[in-house]
Amino acid sequence: MQRQFLLRPSKVVDDVFRYVLAVAAARFDIHIHAFCVLSNHVHLVVTDRDGRLPAFMQYLDSLVARAVNASLGRFEGFWAVDGSYSAVEPVDPSDVVAKIAYVLANPVAAGLVRRGADWPGLWTAPDQIGGTKLTARRP
Repeated sequence: MQRQFLLRPSKVVDDVFRYVLAVAAARFDIHIHAFCVLSNHVHLVVTDRDGRLPAFMQYLDSLVARAVNASLGRFEGFWAVDGSYSAVEPVDPSDVVAKIAYVLANPVAAGLVRRGADWPGLWTAPDQIGGTKLTARRP
């Protein structure tokens, strides 16, 4: 909302987003391949076999907004109102790899850090892709 840095890296934001992402993914059977939570927006690469992405995104956005707003003592809007997300369907497996590379390189491309691994917020490290199951505790 208004380019505010409401998702800036912090223990609260990281814990809330990780937990809500895990709950939403399980609830809507969405497979998360990669993600990067920047200070004012999020990038996700997911597989949605059942066409439930809109419900998944509504649930994720709603709970993240309420929890982070509460932690900040805010009650105003959280996400931009000009469309909650942009979904891009990959054409083939190489396109998926390209999307993951884009997500992981985003903090570097934005000039925020020199290397993706230097990003202090939530970010899928390349060695976590394809086999590592992440866990999340309820904050």
